[in-house]
Amino acid sequence: MQREIKYWYLRNYDLFTQLTKEQVNDLCKTARFLRMKKGQTIYFANQDKKRMYFLINGKCKISEIDRMGNEMIKDIVLTGDLFGNLSGGGYGLTQEYAEVLSSEVIICMYEMPDFEMLMQKHPSLSYAFSQKMSDKLKRMEQRYANLVFKDVKERLKAFLHDWAQREGKSDVEGTVIRNYLTHQEIASLISSSRQTVTTLINELKLEGKVLYSRSRIVIPDVRRLAA
Repeated sequence: MQREIKYWYLRNYDLFTQLTKEQVNDLCKTARFLRMKKGQTIYFANQDKKRMYFLINGKCKISEIDRMGNEMIKDIVLTGDLFGNLSGGGYGLTQEYAEVLSSEVIICMYEMPDFEMLMQKHPSLSYAFSQKMSDKLKRMEQRYANLVFKDVKERLKAFLHDWAQREGKSDVEGTVIRNYLTHQEIASLISSSRQTVTTLINELKLEGKVLYSRSRIVIPDVRRLAA
């Protein structure tokens, strides 16, 4: 990949927008870029070398395979998010991997020692990274709290509310989300079953809180959904 394209990707990445031109050029030196298609995977948890992945564009799901061979989805990462072998960041279990959900993704990868050296060299990068990780941790803590303290229907409503906040677009009908998750994937995210999620979505449709199809989800009133 040409250096100018690398620079453009990193310059426009949320975490690096406050860096100087010289600092971004420094980031380009050790950055490696990956272009991947839907369904491709990155098995990062059992890698010998720790790596950091910055999602430049697209969507991925972070999953783990349990002892029975079932997929457990732990998170959905979007453009501007990051994942990888993050010590203390909720990742790093032996069977974890990232799978591409969108038609294509562009990912910037760093070897962890290289990125740590960059943070030591550029304190503003270290600060921005710490803030990013703090926000990520708070979001994961909220999700775990939902799993402990809320029943399945409330967890589904909380998930749809969070999804709307992250990806929803305002429309005359309400907040519109492009639906790229199956009922099974939603069930995995909220620790439920596909059958239960299907039943609860039908209940929310009857209550007028969502309009649901395979291609999109419309939430007429996000605040009413969360109530």
